[in-house]
Amino acid sequence: MADVLYACLYRPPQPDGGGAAALHAIAREFSPRFEAHGAHGDDLVVVDVSGLDRLIGPARVIGEELRRTAAAHGLRVHVAVAGTQTAARVLAQAQPGLTVVARGGEAEALAPIAIGILEKIDPDAFAACASSALNRWGIRTLGELAALPAADLTSRIGRSASAWQAIARGDDLRPLVPTLEEERFESTLDLEWPIEGLEPLSFVLTRLLEPLSTRLERRDRGAAVLHVLLWLVRSDGAPSPVYARRLELPTPMRDVRALRTLALLDLESHPPDAAIERVTIVIDPTPGRVLQHTLFTRAHPTPEQIATLLARLGALMGQDRIGAAACVDTYRPGAFDMQPFATVHDSKSEVRSQKSASFDQTSDFTLQTSLRRCRHSVPARVAVADGRPVRVTTDRRGYTGGAVVHSAGPWRVSGDWWLGAGGSDGSGGSGETNPTHPTHQASWDRDEWDVALSDGAVYRVFRDRQTDGWFIDAIVD
Repeated sequence: MADVLYACLYRPPQPDGGGAAALHAIAREFSPRFEAHGAHGDDLVVVDVSGLDRLIGPARVIGEELRRTAAAHGLRVHVAVAGTQTAARVLAQAQPGLTVVARGGEAEALAPIAIGILEKIDPDAFAACASSALNRWGIRTLGELAALPAADLTSRIGRSASAWQAIARGDDLRPLVPTLEEERFESTLDLEWPIEGLEPLSFVLTRLLEPLSTRLERRDRGAAVLHVLLWLVRSDGAPSPVYARRLELPTPMRDVRALRTLALLDLESHPPDAAIERVTIVIDPTPGRVLQHTLFTRAHPTPEQIATLLARLGALMGQDRIGAAACVDTYRPGAFDMQPFATVHDSKSEVRSQKSASFDQTSDFTLQTSLRRCRHSVPARVAVADGRPVRVTTDRRGYTGGAVVHSAGPWRVSGDWWLGAGGSDGSGGSGETNPTHPTHQASWDRDEWDVALSDGAVYRVFRDRQTDGWFIDAIVD
């Protein structure tokens, strides 16, 4: 196996700036594996030139060829060739011209370089406190820093000191991460004749999305935002207006059917007002989603299926009428808020639920009661003796009545009195509505009781203190 070899091209900061694109083009001529660094205006690339000795020659010849190519592009650069990318980066920034280091001689080549070079390699971490500390200790070169005891240095400066020592020795802290060329995921189709309606448009969207999905899969990317651009027909001969729709996807996806369905459902809710003569799809990519399934839980629907279902519901019911019920910061009985459904499952919560389930199976547990609340409180007739309910009856079908065998209460609850009070509408509150929760009344003031009836039913009932009316609020299971 051939030795790994890296070359670094460094272009010192120039008043006119620029040059990064040309430097990337030079690196791409020699190898597709190169990593660009451009912090603080410096242009620097590290190129993996392993194996080029069979095509170009030894390390020095490779370095000379890199300098010659850069000069042909009008760039004056520092070039360093070494067995590690860290040594190549440091030598290229510290020494002009061409520097070649044999494999295994990185630490010796870096030893005489001034300690201040670390400010270029890791400016944020090193410039904070290490420079002054090392100067007080009399450390002037990378060789002197590498010779210090690692444990003592770390205890005095911190964990980053071990990384600085690795740089001083020329050791790589991480592998080379190749810089990929920005790829635009866009597809356009000019139609032979204008189309109207979603059915013919669905075939066009499928034709455009299929190659984009293949490219996303090859690059391990998913669609984060889907842009649908429609050029509309104008009868007066004016330039075609562009009708644009932007869909922010809940999770990275590249399934053609899911993307097409989401686009069609959005256009169904927001249709264009003229025939279409040109269609363009633009995708904003993001890293692909990694799924780790578990062995002990039931498989969940995929995010594509959930996103499609929510889009269908939104088109049918309206976006403001679908969501998940969530608790709100209030003591108002029955108050809730609507939040968007989550389409990405939390693996940590699944693990916690598995652990709690396994714990419940092996430990003692106690049964707890639950309440089935009435969406609208049921009017009732309650007989009271000595301040306690003794009999509950109602005319509502499905609810029984009878004498009260056991009772607990009262629990007095009230709130939002500062919003004003009015006549009751039979739901246990005032007639005015709450601007935050329009489906609830503004203020409430009531006494709640849990009552067990002679027929076995257990209810939670309450007395509206403003109207002295009684209502069944929930069934206790």
